[in-house]
Amino acid sequence: MEWTTDGVMCAYEPLTVGAVLGPETHWPHVFAVMKALADRFGDDGVRLVVAFG
Repeated sequence: MEWTTDGVMCAYEPLTVGAVLGPETHWPHVFAVMKALADRFGDDGVRLVVAFG
């Protein structure tokens, strides 16, 4: 679905988990690094903080 508001073209596309976290994104690498850190420092020693602006 597409629409224009105040001269800005907007589009809606449904998202899937694979589209957001799938192998074509950077997230699998992030999770692999977090797993390696958790294996070394324990699950409570690893935290991921993400901000969207």
